Amino acid sequence: MTVKVVYGSDDVAGSNISYFLEKNFSVDAVPLREHPIYHDYPERVANAGKGELIIIPSQHKSLKNIRSLTVHAAGNFDTNEYGGERNKMTLCDAKYARGVLLNINKYAKDLGFEVTYEATHHGPYSENPLLFVEIGSSEMEYGDKEIGYLMARSIYESFDEEASIYCGIGGMHYSGKFTKIAINESVAFGHIASKYRFASLTPDILSEMYQKTIGAEGFLIEGKSFDSLQKNSLKKMLDSRSFNYRFV
Repeated sequence: MTVKVVYGSDDVAGSNISYFLEKNFSVDAVPLREHPIYHDYPERVANAGKGELIIIPSQHKSLKNIRSLTVHAAGNFDTNEYGGERNKMTLCDAKYARGVLLNINKYAKDLGFEVTYEATHHGPYSENPLLFVEIGSSEMEYGDKEIGYLMARSIYESFDEEASIYCGIGGMHYSGKFTKIAINESVAFGHIASKYRFASLTPDILSEMYQKTIGAEGFLIEGKSFDSLQKNSLKKMLDSRSFNYRFV
């Protein structure tokens, strides 16, 4: 599968990963002057064909400075302070995303990083499938050449291994439960709403998550994230659109 790569020219981690994509794997990467999360329709500068996947290597910031290697879809719920459009998701190729995640988990083993999906939380908006692949969470990690290479390799060697595809609801911003399921079972996740997004969930935004996760079969919900009233509310919303779902 061919992909297009764009990155922020002042983004250390994005530049690091993109360097190795170009040098070692002959994958062209297009630098952007502004931060990619604010650059809607990146397919235009990347010269991507309709449906062609766009990868954005980037740096991830954590208040706790957690050493992390992450993968996530792009999109917003009811706010868009970090680019994109409100209540709009970008298409997500969940199988390819899982392939990247599995590769990172393999190549970064014993390096002291948390390998994880992140919940959907920022732009840009695109009409193409789009995936963020990020290094966190300080300058030391962003410019680490070993990490830059392994992330580039993980992107380049990704594969669409057969898997069931779901959206996720619940958990923290780092989606530990869904990451564990993806690594240990044949399940791939597209858009994920952390438990903190509960108040933002409506039947329409659930439909947006589902429709923008290519091949989605339904929703998996982390049961411990919600009380009984919240669970009943989720059930009503999901039932109103006849979505398949189960608690995990």
